[in-house]
Amino acid sequence: MHEDDHSHFFLNQLLEFMHIWKISRQCLSTVIKKYDSHLKCLLKTQKDAEEKHLPPNFSNVPNIFKQNVENIIEEVKNICSVLGCVETKQITDAVSELKLLLQRKPENFHQGSETSTRGLVEKVTTELSTSIYQLIDVYCSSFYADFQPLNAPGNVSCVHPGLHSHLSFTVYAAHNIPETWVHSYKAFSFSCWLTYAGKKLCQVRNHRNIQAKKLFFFLVNWNEIINFPLEIKSLPKESMLTIKLFGINCATNSADLLAWSSLPLFPKDRSILGSMLFSLTLQSEPPIEMIAPGVWDTSQPSPVTLQVDFPATEWEYVKPDFEDHRCNLEEPPKECLKHIARLSQKQSPLLLSEEKRRYLWFYRFYCNNANCSLPLVLGSAPGWDERTVSEMHTILRRWKFSHPLEALGLLTSSFPDQEIRKVAVQQLDSLLNDDLLDYLPQLVQAIKFEWNLESPLVQLLLHRSLQSIQIAHRLYWLLKDAQNEAYFKSWYQKLLAALQFCAGKALSDEFSKEMKLIKILGDVGEKVKLASDPQRQEVLKKEIGKLEEFFQYIHTCHLPLNPALCVKGVDCDACSYFTSNALPLKITFINANPMGKNISIIFKAGDDLRQDMLVLQIVQMMDNIWLQEGLDMQMIIYRCLSTGKGQGLVQIVPDAVTLAKIHRCSGLMGPLKENTIKKWFSQHNHLKADYEKALRNFFYSCAGWCVVTFILGVCDRHNDNIMLTKSGHMFHIDFGKILGHAQTFGGIKRSVHK
Repeated sequence: MHEDDHSHFFLNQLLEFMHIWKISRQCLSTVIKKYDSHLKCLLKTQKDAEEKHLPPNFSNVPNIFKQNVENIIEEVKNICSVLGCVETKQITDAVSELKLLLQRKPENFHQGSETSTRGLVEKVTTELSTSIYQLIDVYCSSFYADFQPLNAPGNVSCVHPGLHSHLSFTVYAAHNIPETWVHSYKAFSFSCWLTYAGKKLCQVRNHRNIQAKKLFFFLVNWNEIINFPLEIKSLPKESMLTIKLFGINCATNSADLLAWSSLPLFPKDRSILGSMLFSLTLQSEPPIEMIAPGVWDTSQPSPVTLQVDFPATEWEYVKPDFEDHRCNLEEPPKECLKHIARLSQKQSPLLLSEEKRRYLWFYRFYCNNANCSLPLVLGSAPGWDERTVSEMHTILRRWKFSHPLEALGLLTSSFPDQEIRKVAVQQLDSLLNDDLLDYLPQLVQAIKFEWNLESPLVQLLLHRSLQSIQIAHRLYWLLKDAQNEAYFKSWYQKLLAALQFCAGKALSDEFSKEMKLIKILGDVGEKVKLASDPQRQEVLKKEIGKLEEFFQYIHTCHLPLNPALCVKGVDCDACSYFTSNALPLKITFINANPMGKNISIIFKAGDDLRQDMLVLQIVQMMDNIWLQEGLDMQMIIYRCLSTGKGQGLVQIVPDAVTLAKIHRCSGLMGPLKENTIKKWFSQHNHLKADYEKALRNFFYSCAGWCVVTFILGVCDRHNDNIMLTKSGHMFHIDFGKILGHAQTFGGIKRSVHK
């Protein structure tokens, strides 16, 4: 739309929970005005006293002066409260100096000098105002905010990483410690460790157990310098720093993990500078393999924040110089090249022993797309030091990819290096939109391990979304679902906001309608679950009225399962629910296309459909391979979409019935009769040609699904989750148990379907 092309892009305004920032700005403005008002009253009081030549007798200070001081201190506390309940050392010292003014004796003041009453008040209040400004500056540097201090921080000097300086910083304090922690834990400590690509580089443990103390709020003040025995130049650019907070339990005397935070050392190719506040995740042990910049949530402060003071000098990361070390390697014999080809069949370095990875890396410059894959070669590198990274980049530049999808393996958590990921995205960019759509779920998961949201991968996804409504639509729902992941919620929220802006107003409005549809279906499903058995159908009919009202208001809506399907109403008489544990709903929509049939879907609440999505995606990939080889296995692969935590939609295949229902139609002995299925086919295919085609479809689809279920280790197979169509196509549903994770009944496993 024309107005979309001329709209300004303000990412933060598109994010959810915007009211948090607006309230912070409003509250901060209010308390600063009150602080300023009381400060002016205090200074005016002193000015009037000096003009009237009143003695500066602070032992008998007037009530108005004392009240002004108390009001100022109270507003300083309110300012700190708005800014995440953080009280810096500068504010603590300035408030203490202000309180000391009340205790000064008259003989300690000299009229007309800096130590006069008015001079001291101005000096102390100036220091206090400066400390407040510094806190605002630290807050704005640490979190997204809709307010900024007027002047920017001063210039910093850059130190070349080649210098042999070590990583060092000060862990000052944990702010706003909950009172329950103060009573449950007698002291607090912390530990720091560096990770890269899911592996620990180094750890430093703090052995000083410090008690919490009360100032404006409870805090633990370590003020301890941490020195890592690692030179700055030896650290990879994508290194992550993780800090854990421990409490010494009063009852057990053990150290309990209370919270943690992770942050990148070089977020923008430069080290973090000066004092910073970090949100602490009040959860269990952080997953090392998942630690990436996406877990570093700078959107807003958490209830407990950690203050870390980094050096005032900035380290600028410089890429390793290009070096060609091939001259130092001998050419391997043919038998070694054959061995490399055998190793490449493993596909992933995680499946290779350390010895085999060393072997592969030793002959790295003789690996190519004919005998190995690039993720396998680079994944066998012994480390991420400067020399090794330089060699990896050399291999990367010289590698000729056999297929763009070979690069998909370079977007896992094992490869945080931005140069490697950039080359991987360049390869994927050559895929057609339809091919890219098939791998969109994996690309959305790969976003977790990107260094920032301006990465080539994010740009690729947004660019393709502008080209294809199918990609934009699928990406929207994948991001909606990904927001439920505990550590990356903020990461995906920002990307979803960017997608909604890029999509434009018309498509965003469609997304909103689909979201309302899912919300109504969730409400209907919840009401049906809460109803008693005899009343469920009646409750369903009543609640379906909400869907009718929805369509009366919006007229038409596309289905999240498939943007090509547009519906304009609901067929109430055709709606029902299934009697399984989750009580999924069967909803039949009226097709907006007058020539099209009604569209039925299943809405599930209480089941995680992401695993079903993965299985069906793999089945689709296998079917694509068969078709490329000229083998049509007559596979029916229905659509499935997770629309949120524990909920989603499943396509209903028309004219499909369960194997159990076919058996029931054949009487008590139906399951034991050899010709039960043949009879059912003959009942629905009266012509000989149709009957033979149905049998042929059955044989092929049955063979295909036997291969699928065997390879994927699909368990819990019974005749209620195997379905047949009148045209002979067989397919499986419900993939809650895969990879050999079998459900047992009476100690007996429901084994893999073969």
